[in-house]
Amino acid sequence: MEFFPAWWDGLTLLRLGALGVAVVAWLAVGWFAAPRLWAFFDEITLGYVRWMQAEFDRMYLEVSTQLCLASIVSSVVVFAALGFFLTSGLPWEGGYHLIRALVVGVLVAGPFGLPTGYRLPRAVVEWMWRRRIEKFEDQLLDALAFMSNGLKSGLSLLQSMDMVRQELPNPIAEEFALTLNQQRLGMPLEDALLGLEKRIGTEDVQIIVTSINILRQSGGNLAETFDTVAHTIRERKKVSGKVKSLTAQGEAQGLIITVMPFVLAAALWVIDPVLISRLWTTALGWGLIFFMLTLQVIGGMMIRRIVKVEV
Repeated sequence: MEFFPAWWDGLTLLRLGALGVAVVAWLAVGWFAAPRLWAFFDEITLGYVRWMQAEFDRMYLEVSTQLCLASIVSSVVVFAALGFFLTSGLPWEGGYHLIRALVVGVLVAGPFGLPTGYRLPRAVVEWMWRRRIEKFEDQLLDALAFMSNGLKSGLSLLQSMDMVRQELPNPIAEEFALTLNQQRLGMPLEDALLGLEKRIGTEDVQIIVTSINILRQSGGNLAETFDTVAHTIRERKKVSGKVKSLTAQGEAQGLIITVMPFVLAAALWVIDPVLISRLWTTALGWGLIFFMLTLQVIGGMMIRRIVKVEV
């Protein structure tokens, strides 16, 4: 017995055996589950990248697959590092690791529509598309005026649309150019216009496309129809502006209520940093932060639903 250390007993052998069995079990699970997990991750990521490229194609932007994938990975890494930075004040022991993992997971996954981590590139692309649609709708009245005046002066519908392409800037020039190119390559104008409606997807474009297709088949005054549609869109914009002005106070109140806790936290940090630091250096503090953020999200959603009025 002198050749064996004092800790070399039956209990230690049992613990080492259990540890070995656990390691082998984890290796076995990883061996069989890793291909499926990797295939699942690959499918999700490829779908994400293909969606981004499809959205960029709709906006006539050339973005490579590598850049899309790099943006997703970079966003995940940055927000994971941010999560570790925010929880660096917690002790590295016990249940505090669970809080740290929860914070990092929320920032990386971006649940409940939170534009962080994995969801940030999607939120940015969706914002870019909304900006493009808003700009397109702002140009639509000018386009209708151009086409109406062109038809009144004796031009055909295609010539009027080509005049819009030449005179107005993007994005409406790009959309009309694609529609005209499709028609020149042999696609019927009705189908090309339906493609424009599908790409843009707004109610105003749907009204215009439906009017053109119906009047081309049944006959009618397209110039007068364009003037009527332009008047309708103009009146709708006026009503929308009035609604926005009436709901601006509620939106401002919601913004102030949402931002106020963070402003107060910054003020307390300047006044007494030791006192406020207990929020992110203790488990109770992080619990209060999550409770506060949950109430903030619920309150913001309720205020948004109250002040949002469909026109």
